Amino acid sequence: MLAPGFVLAQQEVFTVTGVPVDARGGTITEARAQGLQEGQIEALDRLLRRLVPTAYQTDLRNLSTRDAIDLVRDFSVSNERTASGRYLADLTVRFRPESIRSTLRLAGVPFAETVSKPITVVPIYQESVVSEPVIWSDSNPWMDAWIRLPQAMGLVPRQLPFGDLEDLSTLSIEDVQARDQVRLQTWASRYGADDVVIALASPLSSLGSGSVGVTLYFTRTGAERRLGVPATGGQTWSELFIAAAGQAWAVVEDQWKKENMLQFDLSGQITALVPLNSLEDWLTVRSRLEQVPMIDRHELQAITRGLAQVTIYYLGDEDQLKLAMAQSDLGFFWQDEAWVIEDLAAETNIIQTFEDYNTAPSMPVPGLQSSIFSQPAEQVPPPSYPVCLAMGRPSGVLRVSSADKS
Repeated sequence: MLAPGFVLAQQEVFTVTGVPVDARGGTITEARAQGLQEGQIEALDRLLRRLVPTAYQTDLRNLSTRDAIDLVRDFSVSNERTASGRYLADLTVRFRPESIRSTLRLAGVPFAETVSKPITVVPIYQESVVSEPVIWSDSNPWMDAWIRLPQAMGLVPRQLPFGDLEDLSTLSIEDVQARDQVRLQTWASRYGADDVVIALASPLSSLGSGSVGVTLYFTRTGAERRLGVPATGGQTWSELFIAAAGQAWAVVEDQWKKENMLQFDLSGQITALVPLNSLEDWLTVRSRLEQVPMIDRHELQAITRGLAQVTIYYLGDEDQLKLAMAQSDLGFFWQDEAWVIEDLAAETNIIQTFEDYNTAPSMPVPGLQSSIFSQPAEQVPPPSYPVCLAMGRPSGVLRVSSADKS
């Protein structure tokens, strides 16, 4: 069993690929023009649904999709086919990030744009309350349903287990039922995933008047969600399980988007230390910081051979910042009276303590206080910062709410 391998890169969040175009017109030229316009509108709809939680997607009706052309940076076409008065193609559309953000903010629609690391789904099937739950059995229609889902093209890459001998020997149904986080995370690392979602499904009654009950358990947060998916029309059990898997995955995506919604009315500033072995270490960290949507900007204050000091200006709260940075393989924690940023993808971690003030960078930026070990403290931003971010004590934290701005 091999999961879909699509993983959306952070820099590709505002790019929509694989939009099918099939248009007709009086001539091929007219059909092409009509098809490209409709394709860009469809791409905008897909992008907005990628970024906006389901609960707020009804607000998208207030947006004029006919404005899609103005939000497009460029597009490319592949697999073009033409016939008499008909045009078919596949469209890739790249949108202007700032224009999309401004459009959503002006419409009052919350959104997220942080791409998660892959999440591994463990589909468990229990035929009845007296049946033993199964994962790796050949008679697991719930696993089959997840395999048959379309690729996940949103902010959360979906990974399914291979179901091979290694899976069978390293993860048992008892481990999953016990919700053994250490065992689950160790097993999930095989798939490059830091998080596991356990999805348990059971048919609740006979088809025709029945439904599938689904329980989702998020190992990273310990949260649990339950949903029931009723049968509709002449659905077979196979079709019903696929529908239930689709709704369950929508819950997983929504959970991620809600945790990472950009909060433009809350911003902060933190200065942190970055342990280094070489200049390349700093260049790697800097590149990853630039990929974190929560970070508005960062400023290098000082650097030595073994340590850099950087100030980060960000949106949202510290928990959101930590979660977003982790998706770019950056650890962010408080150690020895200082904030520390760590490269989680480094082959060997750089372990330092900062108890000795002499280890601080020796080239502080003029105008900043020299101590980098002060506890976080609220500060009043000067009026010169339109986004309400203030320079201040390097390790200080600034919180500005919408009420403070008025």
